[in-house]
Amino acid sequence: MKLLTFAHRGEAQAFLADENFKPVEFIFDGLLKSESHYLLITGEGTQSASEKTIATLTRFGEEISEVINLGVAGSLSNKIKKFDLVWVRTAYAHHAERLEFKSFTSLSEKTSVDCMSAFTRVLNYEEKTKLALFADLVDRELWAIASAAHLFKKGFRALKIVSDDLSASGADICQFVKEEAPLYSEKLLEEYKNRPPVIARKDKKTAEGLRLDSDFYFTVSQERKLQATLEGLRLLGTTEEKLLKDPFITSLKEQEILPKERTRLLLQYLTEKLSPVSKKIRESIEEALGPLKDARIQATFDNDFEDDWLNLSFRIQSTRDLERVKNALKIFSYEDFKKIFDGHFDV
Repeated sequence: MKLLTFAHRGEAQAFLADENFKPVEFIFDGLLKSESHYLLITGEGTQSASEKTIATLTRFGEEISEVINLGVAGSLSNKIKKFDLVWVRTAYAHHAERLEFKSFTSLSEKTSVDCMSAFTRVLNYEEKTKLALFADLVDRELWAIASAAHLFKKGFRALKIVSDDLSASGADICQFVKEEAPLYSEKLLEEYKNRPPVIARKDKKTAEGLRLDSDFYFTVSQERKLQATLEGLRLLGTTEEKLLKDPFITSLKEQEILPKERTRLLLQYLTEKLSPVSKKIRESIEEALGPLKDARIQATFDNDFEDDWLNLSFRIQSTRDLERVKNALKIFSYEDFKKIFDGHFDV
């Protein structure tokens, strides 16, 4: 399920009319739900957008696979005109006289348009020209929403409709935007429905036949890996129809785990089905990591077996815990671990 966010109800009115949204009883007003979407009215500004998006993801995050911000933005480029509909690549933020260090990249492909979220309203040409050095659009909320999505490890996208050209200035702009909100909302809805911001997976054929429902969540890179793996399996004679009946894939959908973990296990299974050697490599690595796991040290590694890095995580609550970890690290052989990546393992 996707979370749609709008600064104002006027920008969302076409979406509200298009689906049967019902209010969600929550700690604040402005959160609604239909069969396929959550819809959040964040209010104007980075603080309100951040607080309400974080609160929503905290409570309903397990149901939400992606966050999509829709609304108006001002143009910072002579190439982007009023009423243009633009998918955003990267979200930046500008606070007072400084640029925020962090930026967030969306899942949208084939776009080079960036958006700057300003902490205060940008109403004159001089302010716009300063921000134009960094981005093509300016709004008030996107960076905060993207930051919240990043915090909860959710992908995000943003669709903006341009409300004023670079040369426009003055406080009257805000009034014009309110008056034209119904038109903006209709255009946003039309673009959203014609160019869906995520690959629909419910009742949708992915990779020419493998249907994956909303219980899976794929990043862009995982989607590409899935496509390549399925193509390889097809060349070996394994059809998507066979995979859909595969007991492991069938049982995977029934497991009570997060969509991201379900996706990871699916990709791992398909990769090892395509290349049995991958399974042997993984088993050899798991054996090498045995002393760490026995000491309750969580060890993760590159699932694609390209880089021989190792990430360790453990908790120390007593001197005994510390000694247990120290002993395990003495027993564990990092050189043996690296050799597996270099092809030294029993087939």
